[in-house]
Amino acid sequence: MDKQRKLRLATVTAMFAALIIITTAYIKIPAPLGYIHIGDSMVYLSAAILPGPFGFFAAAIGGAMADLLAGYPHWAIPTAIIKALNVLPFFLIKLLMTDRKKLEKIIHLQNLLMLIPTTLVTLGGYFVANALMYDAGAAIAELLPNLIQALASGVLFVAVGLGLDAVRFNSKVLRQ
Repeated sequence: MDKQRKLRLATVTAMFAALIIITTAYIKIPAPLGYIHIGDSMVYLSAAILPGPFGFFAAAIGGAMADLLAGYPHWAIPTAIIKALNVLPFFLIKLLMTDRKKLEKIIHLQNLLMLIPTTLVTLGGYFVANALMYDAGAAIAELLPNLIQALASGVLFVAVGLGLDAVRFNSKVLRQ
């Protein structure tokens, strides 16, 4: 990988980490044990756009920093782990895709299908974290807010992804 491409990927990774922080920590709706946010939409975008470890770093760092800045420091480590795991389905589908031409687009069937396992990661990850930090009742109570968060973020991911596809973001920013 040449220096210009590395710099470009590092810059876009930092941009996504910042977008995750902003859309998580500052655009939020209070919930019983935390808050509902649309930051996962940026996690999904970073996962769909960035190659390999770059998406993992953007998601983990952005999510953890958002919790620290929003006043939930006890959630920083679980969030870093969960957000990195949110990227995993997108990463795996990229490895399995034989039609490399589809990777020029953000929104395609495979990425849309990855919203299912990444939502399950969110629900399962925060269920376990809530159960360990609080109790099973709290974990159950947070299932619906976490589902709403994942669904709203999925809708925003599609909308923003379609907009970025319309301006050929991947080919202009990452593929040169």
